[in-house]
Amino acid sequence: MTDLLYNLMNPLPNAVMTVIMAILVVYWLFVLLLGVGLEDLDLGFDFDVDVPDVSVPDVGVDTGIDADTDVDVDSDSDVAVEKSPGFFIQFLKFLNVGRVPFMLILSTFKLFIWIGTLVTTSLVNVTAWGLSSLFILIPIAIVAIFFTKFATNPMVKFFKEIGYKGEEEIDFLGRSGKMLSNIKDEKIGTAEFLVDKNPIKLSVKSMDGAEIKYGDYVVVMDESDDKKYFLVIKEVSIRNL
Repeated sequence: MTDLLYNLMNPLPNAVMTVIMAILVVYWLFVLLLGVGLEDLDLGFDFDVDVPDVSVPDVGVDTGIDADTDVDVDSDSDVAVEKSPGFFIQFLKFLNVGRVPFMLILSTFKLFIWIGTLVTTSLVNVTAWGLSSLFILIPIAIVAIFFTKFATNPMVKFFKEIGYKGEEEIDFLGRSGKMLSNIKDEKIGTAEFLVDKNPIKLSVKSMDGAEIKYGDYVVVMDESDDKKYFLVIKEVSIRNL
């Protein structure tokens, strides 16, 4: 037992990953005891929300929205330009985030790093490396990414069968936001909306064709038939005076 504990805590990479795994074990114990649902294991990640042309800042794991598309609209452009998802979003999709609860994926990833660290340090003596020995976690983490991908692939089908769909769809109808460009007639621009304190940029178009200027506050009234933009009107409030 003493030898086992020693190997779990020595050398330094083993100690770091053992502590991380201990924290995860405590977390999952709380999950089991408190009866936390699957939706609480997502930490805001979801890629199945039907939100057209949404741009979400990369602020970490708790965005709480679908980051499937990224729109960057210049104030003088006539049509919003849709860009392909960035590397980070593609990486999360590769790991099945949105189809499998995020915390389950994270735990699987950390488990593989932990196992890989224990195996590697038993074959390579890194004790004399000191703090530099932590660098072995980098290649181990890269390998763990692929093991996590293969391990979570069967989970995708399982969670689909039990009806897991990630976060609920965001309803933008009736929400108030601020224009980031000028729109008039058929011109499509961009407006920013706050959803749970997270700024979301949407492609918008004036519902009646009236001019709406940069900085004006608007209200979402409807969605286009092709679901590529929202129809808005100028908000009647003191903020627009």
